[in-house]
Amino acid sequence: MRRLLILLAAVTLLAAGCGGGGSGGSTTPPSAKPLTKAAYQAKLASTAKEIGQQLGGPKNQDFSKMTAKDVQAFVDAMHAFTAKLGQITPPAEVAGLHRQLIAALNDFADEFPGIAEKLKATKDPSTAIAALFGAKGIQELVKLGNEFKKKGYNLNLNG
Repeated sequence: MRRLLILLAAVTLLAAGCGGGGSGGSTTPPSAKPLTKAAYQAKLASTAKEIGQQLGGPKNQDFSKMTAKDVQAFVDAMHAFTAKLGQITPPAEVAGLHRQLIAALNDFADEFPGIAEKLKATKDPSTAIAALFGAKGIQELVKLGNEFKKKGYNLNLNG
């Protein structure tokens, strides 16, 4: 499995759904004028692409070869992503969901070291999928993606 695929899974799940709070990170958007729906969706996609490119290098993408430094780099990149999301002023109709999105991504980042250990320890795809989708942050992202979709937002964040 590849680190980039985990990031892509997390942000792609966003397009399918998310919901639930969490810990960490500033979720207070700047006092700028809220973005339009189209501008918001575009800003999220460009931010996800930037982080995806940061993580998408060819070295050490195999979980069995990931070091603690690689895991920490992923966690740091996810927190950088949420910090950038915190600088976006979403449309008023999704401001609460945007804050929940930041919290869920922070939850996922915080859980990632444990997920990575489980993924390194198995060669069984079902165990790997269970480790990933059993994570609280991923479950929150799935629920939130559904909430965004109900409001007509397509968060294509697959970097």
